[in-house]
Order: sequence, then C-alpha cells, then structure tokens
Amino acid sequence: MRGDHADVQELIDRQRIWECLLRYTRGMDRLDRDLVLSAYHSGGMEDHGVFIAPFEVFTDQALGFHRDAEVRTQHIMNNHWCEIDGDVAHAETYVACYAVTSAGKESYSLGRFIDRLEKRGGRWGIVDRVCVREGSTDLPSNGALENFAPEPRSFARPTRDRNDPSYLRPLKVWQA
Repeated sequence: MRGDHADVQELIDRQRIWECLLRYTRGMDRLDRDLVLSAYHSGGMEDHGVFIAPFEVFTDQALGFHRDAEVRTQHIMNNHWCEIDGDVAHAETYVACYAVTSAGKESYSLGRFIDRLEKRGGRWGIVDRVCVREGSTDLPSNGALENFAPEPRSFARPTRDRNDPSYLRPLKVWQA
C-alpha cells in the first residue's frame, strides 16, 4: 500500500508528463521552436521514420517543413498510457495530424508517439521518441483554404506564431 504523498506525487507527475507532450504538439502547430524544445531534455533523440536525429535537428527540420510546405497543421493527441518508475516514464500516446498545403491539398495521418521521458531537476522531458505511423491519406479536395478561412467578424483568426490568440495574456474579449 502506498502512502497518500506517493499517490499525489504520481498524479502530479502524470499531469506534468501530459503537459510536456502538449508543449510539443502546440509548439509544432504554432511553429514555436522554443516551445517544442521545452518538451525535450538535452541529449534527446527523435525517430520519425525516415528521419532519425537529435531533437534539435529534428525540430528545425520538422518546423521548416510545416512552415514552408503547409499553411495549417493540427496535431491532436488522445489515448495516452504512461508507466512511471521513479524519475523515468514510458508513454504511448495516439496522435492524429491534419494538414493543408499551400496548394490547398489536405492530408490526415494517424500514429502513436512512443516516448521515454525522464524527470531531471523536477522537470519531465522526452529523452527518446519513436513515432509509429499507423496510416495516412490525402483527403478529397473541398476547397480547404476557402472553407477554413474565418469569416470577417466571426471567429478569431489563427496564426502560426506567437500572434495566435492562445498566447494573449491576459486574454480579454472586447465587444465591438
């Protein structure tokens, strides 16, 4: 039987691991290099199929691709399993990625992130990641660029940088 403190610490660790993984996907979608890098620890390696590299090299390559070849991306993480053993954790997280190229071509990919994370100095970070691709498809053209363009005076406009509404502090809604 574990003590209450150990149970609470495990819950805190699980939440911090989840937040670490979210920093990665948010950083990729907002093209925020610092945010992506904050999900890793020094010496981390990324195996993204045809591209295996230290995390800094992978991050620059991936962000360059998202910036130059795509106008929208959305990484969505859902099913998540995590085994914690002290300051080491192994996680499996399902991920979907929707993307639109500058030519308006849409794609949808499914996969899983298999991660080994470590807690260093009280902070969880990815040390090794293997991306398992389950499948990918090009979606039928439906005018994605036009259909996803916010209408004037309706939704907040997304940006792929720190001008995105998600970075506003404090967030304040103003009525016109």
